[in-house]
Amino acid sequence: MMTFLGTVHLIACIALIILAMMQDSKGGGMFSSQTSSNSVLGATGGASLAVTMTKVLSVIILITCVSIAMIYTNSNKSVVDGGVMGGSPAPTTTPAAAASADNTQSK
Repeated sequence: MMTFLGTVHLIACIALIILAMMQDSKGGGMFSSQTSSNSVLGATGGASLAVTMTKVLSVIILITCVSIAMIYTNSNKSVVDGGVMGGSPAPTTTPAAAASADNTQSK
C-alpha cells in the first residue's frame, strides 16, 4: 500500500511541476512563442484545462500526503526503534545486591 501511495504521490508531484512550467505567466510559459495565442491549446480551452488539471493534481497530492501520514502514524514503528540506541538492554542489578554478594565472597 505504501509503495502504491508513494508512486502515485511522486507521479502527481512531477506532473504538477511540468504543468506549472507549461502554464502561461506574465513573461510567457515554457511553450510560449511569438504567436498571439495565450496558451498551448488555444485562447480559452487551454487555460481552463490547465487550471482544472492543477486543481486535480493538487487534490491528489493532498490526499496521498494525508494517507501516507495516517498509515505511518497508525503503525507501531518508531524512529528510535531502529536507531543506534535500540541495542540490548542494560543489566538490571541493584547496587545493594551486588554489594552483599561482594561481602559474602570476601569472608
